[in-house]
Amino acid sequence: MDANVNAIADLFGAITLDHSDESGPSKFGNNAAESEQLGRMSLDAGKYAEAIAHFQKAVEQSEPGDVQSRIDLAGAFEATDQFAAAYRQYAKALAQKSDAVEPHVGLADLLKRHGRTSEAISELQKAVEAEPSNPYFNLKISEALRSAGFPMKAMEFAVNAVVAKPDDSYLHYWVGDLLTQLKQYPEALQSLRAAVELSPGDDFLYLRCAVAFWLSDMKIEAIKAVRLASDLEPEKNVYHGLLEELLRATGQEAEAELEVERASQMDRFDEDQVERVLREMGFDLA
Repeated sequence: MDANVNAIADLFGAITLDHSDESGPSKFGNNAAESEQLGRMSLDAGKYAEAIAHFQKAVEQSEPGDVQSRIDLAGAFEATDQFAAAYRQYAKALAQKSDAVEPHVGLADLLKRHGRTSEAISELQKAVEAEPSNPYFNLKISEALRSAGFPMKAMEFAVNAVVAKPDDSYLHYWVGDLLTQLKQYPEALQSLRAAVELSPGDDFLYLRCAVAFWLSDMKIEAIKAVRLASDLEPEKNVYHGLLEELLRATGQEAEAELEVERASQMDRFDEDQVERVLREMGFDLA
């Protein structure tokens, strides 16, 4: 290991891994905390087998009521697509400590990934009941409910998340996007404006504003929002492709022609994105 890395680790009291033996961990921690730290370092380095071994050791070293190491082990299994093993570890964590909350969220992610959305929602409800003011848990159940086709119910938890963490730009965006889906455009724009004010350098937020503006028949503002997004990320050809279409739709042919050269440089991904946004805006592309 580089001497500078060792010096920094020594300065901050961190544990370092000896990478001389790539076949497995060269050392284990003396206690659960050390083994967990070694496991996280292995994960960061992309050494998943080592990480699993360290977390398994941490589980052995943990006190009976401490399930954090088992949760970390489940996460490591999940990172390597060993979903059945991850599920077992989350279930064992709950068997060890029935009032633990994080395993419910882990189980929900696994269930949702395998299309068992109603069961995922049930697990997330348990997490929210345990910590009703947790913005992350409220967001997770809102996402699950929306994907299950219940946007109105999803809105309830999305609002709870914003109330719990009003300075989070993404949460305001999520509420705004839900309101756009529900065709409540003035309210959507209020939430999206809050998101932009918190993260004024995020071009994606201006794109979402453009959708809500267009659907509100505020076409000038929609075009302006796309221009602002393009100004923030001038190398993105997708905004030029979108601008060309919006300008032509509003009869601004000369302005649209100015976007053609950059729009012609779009790749397939850009073209798909433009098509999705236009469909969302109500364009008939048949």
